[in-house]
Amino acid sequence: IAGRKKNESKALEWYARIPKSNQHYLEAQLATANIIAHTKNTNVAISMLASLTELSSKQEVAVAQVQANLLAQDKRHQEAFELIKKTINAIPNTPQLIYDYAMAAERIGKLELMEHELRKVIQLQPDFPAAYNALGYSFADRNTNLKEAKTLIETAHKLSPSDHYILDSLGWVEYRLGNYAVAAEHLRKAYSIQEDPEISAHLGEVLWKQGLQEEAKNIWGKALKAFPENSILVSTSKKFNS
Repeated sequence: IAGRKKNESKALEWYARIPKSNQHYLEAQLATANIIAHTKNTNVAISMLASLTELSSKQEVAVAQVQANLLAQDKRHQEAFELIKKTINAIPNTPQLIYDYAMAAERIGKLELMEHELRKVIQLQPDFPAAYNALGYSFADRNTNLKEAKTLIETAHKLSPSDHYILDSLGWVEYRLGNYAVAAEHLRKAYSIQEDPEISAHLGEVLWKQGLQEEAKNIWGKALKAFPENSILVSTSKKFNS
């Protein structure tokens, strides 16, 4: 920990030496804010970013995204939502920002707004895989609109075939449709790319339904050691191990 703090302190010193005229100035400020948020105080980091002036629209979007991300990491989801909403009002029709707004809406339970904004992203930028995936996964996770969910996720997969989160979504929608073997195939592939806690939860659940309880327990056990506080992982393992 001491070594990490020393490195962060050196990084802050280095970033502080980058002048405003340098093309990497904003990048340095965003990195500085992340370090301040993680070592000191999120509010200080957000205020520091808010004080930046003479930004282009693209730079304003980048600043808002980092601010919202820092708030979300602090579980201040309503504030993150309001911040992105304010930025969208000033800079409309920016697909990445609208996507972030949709995700912020989901975190505070505004699912209809999330769906509306994700459809807007797809309309503005038809080659945005994360938007198709987020909407399709949301439907699959709530076990609704499964036919459309599968179409959306398959579109995302065509746009980004090696993305493990999209493979996870493909597996999850197939599971909801009762296609356990196909679901397991997609989820095993996702798990081989990234042993993410939610992928572990999903793969374990599908394997359990296939009668492979020991393998499911092993996957959950390994994941719980690495991610003991992940709510989806914890609730899934408890549901089947109770």
